[in-house]
Amino acid sequence: MAFLRARSAVSSGLSCRAFVSASRSCDARCTRIGSSTQQSELTAKELLDTLAADATLLSTSRTPTSLKTEKPARVKFEVAEGQSNDRRAYFVSDVDGEVGLDWGSIEGDGSTAGLEIGRVVECRRSGQVSLGLILASILIADRPRFLLLRSSGEIWPVSAHDVQFIMPASLVPSSLTEACWSPELLRAWAQSESSSGLASETTSTTPEMMEARRKVALMLRRVQRETERMCGKLRGGRFGKGHIGGAEGVWEEWALESENERTTITAVEAAEYILNPSNGVGSQSPPIQIKPNTLPAYAAHVLLMGRPDMFVSDEGDMWATGTFIVRGKAERQRIERVQRWVEAHRSNGDDGEPLRSFVDRAKAIIALSEKIHAETEDGPLQSYQNDLPSWSSTDLDMIYTLFGAVAETRSTQTSPYLSLAIAIARLITPDPEEVVDRGSITILLQKMGMILPWDSLETSKVTESNMKSLAKASISGDVKVEGEFLQGNELDHLRIDYSDQKVYVIDDATASELDDGIALERISNSEDVWVHVHVADPTRYIPPDHPLAKRASVMGSSVYLPEGNSPLFPSDVIMKELSLGASVQRDEGRQGVITFSARIGKDGKVHDTKVNLGWIKKPRVVTYSSVDRALGLASVKSYRPFGDLQSFDESVKSEILSSDMEDLQKLYELAKDLRAKRYATAGLDWTWPSSSVRILNQQAPPNPNAFALLNIPSSPQLFSGSLLVDYCVSSSPATLTSATMVAEFMILAGRLAASFCSERKIPMIYRGSTAPKPVATNSTLDHWLCLRIPGMGTIDPYVMAEPGWYRSSAFVSLRPSTHWIMGFDTPGGGYVRATSPLRRFDDMLVHWQIKAALAKDHGERGKLAKGFEKEEIVTLAQRSDEGAKRAKKAGINAELFWKTQVINKHFQSPKGWPVPEGSVKEKDELVDVRGEMIARIAGVPESSAFGEWTTVVIESLGIHVAKMEHPTGKVWKMGEEVRVRLKRSEGWPNPRITLSLAE
Repeated sequence: MAFLRARSAVSSGLSCRAFVSASRSCDARCTRIGSSTQQSELTAKELLDTLAADATLLSTSRTPTSLKTEKPARVKFEVAEGQSNDRRAYFVSDVDGEVGLDWGSIEGDGSTAGLEIGRVVECRRSGQVSLGLILASILIADRPRFLLLRSSGEIWPVSAHDVQFIMPASLVPSSLTEACWSPELLRAWAQSESSSGLASETTSTTPEMMEARRKVALMLRRVQRETERMCGKLRGGRFGKGHIGGAEGVWEEWALESENERTTITAVEAAEYILNPSNGVGSQSPPIQIKPNTLPAYAAHVLLMGRPDMFVSDEGDMWATGTFIVRGKAERQRIERVQRWVEAHRSNGDDGEPLRSFVDRAKAIIALSEKIHAETEDGPLQSYQNDLPSWSSTDLDMIYTLFGAVAETRSTQTSPYLSLAIAIARLITPDPEEVVDRGSITILLQKMGMILPWDSLETSKVTESNMKSLAKASISGDVKVEGEFLQGNELDHLRIDYSDQKVYVIDDATASELDDGIALERISNSEDVWVHVHVADPTRYIPPDHPLAKRASVMGSSVYLPEGNSPLFPSDVIMKELSLGASVQRDEGRQGVITFSARIGKDGKVHDTKVNLGWIKKPRVVTYSSVDRALGLASVKSYRPFGDLQSFDESVKSEILSSDMEDLQKLYELAKDLRAKRYATAGLDWTWPSSSVRILNQQAPPNPNAFALLNIPSSPQLFSGSLLVDYCVSSSPATLTSATMVAEFMILAGRLAASFCSERKIPMIYRGSTAPKPVATNSTLDHWLCLRIPGMGTIDPYVMAEPGWYRSSAFVSLRPSTHWIMGFDTPGGGYVRATSPLRRFDDMLVHWQIKAALAKDHGERGKLAKGFEKEEIVTLAQRSDEGAKRAKKAGINAELFWKTQVINKHFQSPKGWPVPEGSVKEKDELVDVRGEMIARIAGVPESSAFGEWTTVVIESLGIHVAKMEHPTGKVWKMGEEVRVRLKRSEGWPNPRITLSLAE
């Protein structure tokens, strides 16, 4: 169970970034009332006004008399030549590659509320801290970046996720900000292909520009000095006899005793707590209140960021939330114990014995693990049955520390576990030539039997992030799943009976959460037909205030990994009742659904729509491949580049009958018409060559959270034999398949749901996108539209990867918007997602809103007819959006992880090119990763701290995220073939494939 202290209301990052109608506000209020004197209050107010005084100073031509005694040294700097050491250190971490965050969805277009041009912000990465002024927002190597002017005069390109704190918007006059850069400078930056930006600005600066930067540098240094003074005041705070001040005092007050409980705090709360003495019950003076983004809040932020052993910064948009997770007292005590053991070992003290004993046991287990692997590599995977010793309590402290270094990967704050884990790992692997990092630490843990052979750790990473988000939202992680559901019949009298319809539930053979079906209804004496999209109705049982609903709002969506899935709802009873096609005992075998209906003409035009609650009965559950075969459609082509490991028999759900053919053929033709109409004047669709993996012989689910002390195995878990992973490369045909047919009707249902809500002014989160814009290319959008496959909207992905285009991220809004990329170039009723409520929380939000409106339309009153208000929708959507990003990132990382494992096994094999016995594929489809391979260029050359690289696609392996290292100065056309060799295939800490250009 997680507890959350009373805190200032901070608006969500989503509403800050995406909702122009929802302003960002922070209601500062006192969290501690003490006996502060009038003098201390005045001092705090003076400090609060300091930053405003700086802005006044810069905007006047004469120095005020009151400030003449202070003569700061004139800031003098010349045009940057090359890159400074601190700049190289800052950009050593790849912010786009950090685990657990969906960096590709960031909107850095300069209009982000809170990150406007002219803001003074604090940025952190790679252990480096930088205070600077946002000058502009541009694309560098197709990534949105802010140009940050630092006090040194350097300009750095930073990500929105580098930003950790923002100052008041009025701190720097806009005229001064504009004087710091020029259009020529922006053009030079836009042409830069380095993640760390330009090495020189010699051709783009003027004396006036340098003078403006000097003034900004003066202000930034003044902010730094005042921050240091305020930090000193906060560090020296006292709250009464026997109490301590500063970050330590805040932690003592907020930290919980329990191992499994977490709480959160904001910088504002920390500042108010320190500045208001805690023992002043009878004080008559008003409490000091701190506003967000001001000097005391920033000083508290600096203090808390500087104590990662006590406070962990928000892994989302820290600048928007200002929230820290407070480490529990048991966790900090464990860190201190391990620190003491490590230091004692270095000095050969007696206190180092627990560490020395653990190292000896770990070495013995690793030696045994390597011996078992060498002797049984080609055998079946089996648990090693010999009795293995249990870990002691001090051993578990050491193992927890190793896991802590793997879990905490954000480069904005240095984990206290990392240095300790490296020290421990160095003792276990004393080879001075061996690099010890998070990746090698993770491999050590696996060899020690702490990580199961079929665990990529992505399940643990998602679970750990979700637990932090639950604490941030003050939601309990322990959920009761029984006794609190709706009866399910509250609105059954509103349902329309579609039981006589033949409903087709078409999905993948491995799918378990079947939440949508399609039915065709012919109309007498008309060429029009009704198409009904029936969607599972979990809101029939789960009200918005149910613990499962609150938990789902944090998860965002189900998690799909090769080693196992984590459903949005954990109750087997609910899934058995709600998944379409389930055997239902109640309601005469019927299942409750929400039905989206459209009357469609033969030209694909929608003439009428309906949204209702409905009943369906015994739907026909069939697979994509069976429908493709029945309709004679081109199927997805697939092959296995490393040979077949076993034959696969698709599980038969329902046979396609001759009586089904007429309906399925009609639905297919309608889907073709709908898609052609949708892509008539807008929209682009593209797919890269893809691959998938399946683990064939895992013996149990992965550890739900290997980073939690209670889940760490009490003894090593070793296995003999090898894990079997099936690797399949596939390519979709350029024509409509049954999968795209189903997708077309789901998109139609999303439009119907959006129109239903927009017509009734129901608060809703609408999705949208804008058209790509040419910024440095001779190509045009009309030319791209002409390159599409007629009627399909599909374009060559290498065309989409061409540089010189601004591709804005999809966005969300409280108003219906265009969704150009999907073909909706006019807002109409907008677009929402509504057909996967068993998998996505956002779809459940839509269902709750629609059902409340339907209940109200039929005269219902009370709880069932009350939907969410706009503010509630924004909060829930922001929360679920973060969770959905975590789930998506975990799925991508896990897929790539297992691909790297298969590739690396064949790359490192001393046997060369092993082909499984009984492989049924032709030899020319097999891929030898030890030799030269063909790759295609899919990005522009980019400089980094380690050289130059370009993103390439290895189509033969279905990999489109590989990096090719090459000499500088190389230029290729997009899609051009190059010969490459595999250099590295790494799974931990971040999965990646590195190639080298074969000269």
